[in-house]
Amino acid sequence: MDRGAWLASVLPDKHSLAFVVHIERINGVSSLVQRTIARLCLNKIFGDVFMKVTPQTIKTLCIVEPYVTWGFPNLKSVQELILKCGQAKVKNKVIPLTDNIVIEKHLGKFDVICLEDLIHEIAFPGKNFQVIAGFLHPFQLLVADHTTKNRVGFIKEVGSPS
Repeated sequence: MDRGAWLASVLPDKHSLAFVVHIERINGVSSLVQRTIARLCLNKIFGDVFMKVTPQTIKTLCIVEPYVTWGFPNLKSVQELILKCGQAKVKNKVIPLTDNIVIEKHLGKFDVICLEDLIHEIAFPGKNFQVIAGFLHPFQLLVADHTTKNRVGFIKEVGSPS
């Protein structure tokens, strides 16, 4: 049994949402990894997306495992991330999620009419999750420069665990 199949079989049912972060550059890797990263919309380093957890998703994440990290966010984390950093893709433009009119116009047919509905649909994935998650522009985490340039220096700066 490969790792993807094993992970899919042992995951608890309560975890239906994953948060995936691109953490390593993909220069010089196989075309399968490059295509998978592109399909996940994780083209930029520290770019992140929400994904519905399925056995196929787990197998996909195992393909790109050295280049991404992922976990299971709770409702509060989803809410804070969308409220603080949420942006939408509308006609190839990125707009901040500050207006319920934009959400209602584009997602109203899926009974999502406000930011709270959007947060709920992302936190508890349903049948329209792919469309609603596709409406969101991939998040871009802000990471301190010294963590990406000098990992040893970062450990020295924080201090060793005692």
